[in-house]
Amino acid sequence: MAVAEQTTTLVCAWCGYNAGLDRISDHIHVVNAQVSMEHAVDRCPECKRFTASATWGRGLHFVYKVLEYRKRFRRSSWVAVYPVVCSWCNSTATEPLEINVTVANPVSQRFKYDLYSCNYCKRMTAISYLGELRNHRAERDETYHSLWYLDPNQEGL
Repeated sequence: MAVAEQTTTLVCAWCGYNAGLDRISDHIHVVNAQVSMEHAVDRCPECKRFTASATWGRGLHFVYKVLEYRKRFRRSSWVAVYPVVCSWCNSTATEPLEINVTVANPVSQRFKYDLYSCNYCKRMTAISYLGELRNHRAERDETYHSLWYLDPNQEGL
């Protein structure tokens, strides 16, 4: 249910604008959120991008940069964009490539994984999120290209 032009004191996760964001909705589902609960989404009047927020328990706040993927005849999908450091070269120049990838050797069956591409070394980093973010080196399976392996070339895995 959309809320018309309510202003919040949330700071924009994209540009840092802090003079009030415009509330778009109080009840959206972020596809790849750290916590599975309803989020509020706000639009920044300065950069026109979206920020999602949720509160869990007593005072634990989650704030995400989010992208909206519009669908014809259905609700939009909302995807969180995390600040990911490349697991290969430690660069912060990463971009989301794929959400909820299939991992052949997951650290835990409870985790979901997103794939980020490094603009510097061109390698992939998979992130898992269940209350906190964890980075993993990721390599594509040579036979099944939709399948990924975590932490290749690291001993013990």
